[in-house]
Amino acid sequence: MKQVTDTDRAIGERITAARKLAGLSQTTLATAIGVTFQQVQKYEKGLNRISAGKIVEIAKLLGIGHAELLGSQDDGSALPSLSRAAVTLAQAFDRLPENTSKAQLRRLVIALAEDLGK
Repeated sequence: MKQVTDTDRAIGERITAARKLAGLSQTTLATAIGVTFQQVQKYEKGLNRISAGKIVEIAKLLGIGHAELLGSQDDGSALPSLSRAAVTLAQAFDRLPENTSKAQLRRLVIALAEDLGK
């Protein structure tokens, strides 16, 4: 049996982030790629390796390039490793109606992050 690596775990984290940002459940993703939701859980936790074919299939379903899941893009556009709080915040933000307060909230969060980063 092959040893699971940090790379396997990192790919799993990127799948989790992309799946949540796409608003899909593990069950929905599992059904779409022909595996059980338990298998998706193992993929996302980095407990099981994912074949290249499944990575391409998952990326296509999530509307992203497979290189984003692999974290191999040199242009910096690969999905970041997101915390659960960041994903939850992004999902809540996306549910807000487009209006001036959403733009103000975006500017506020960016300003806070820049201020705290000094």
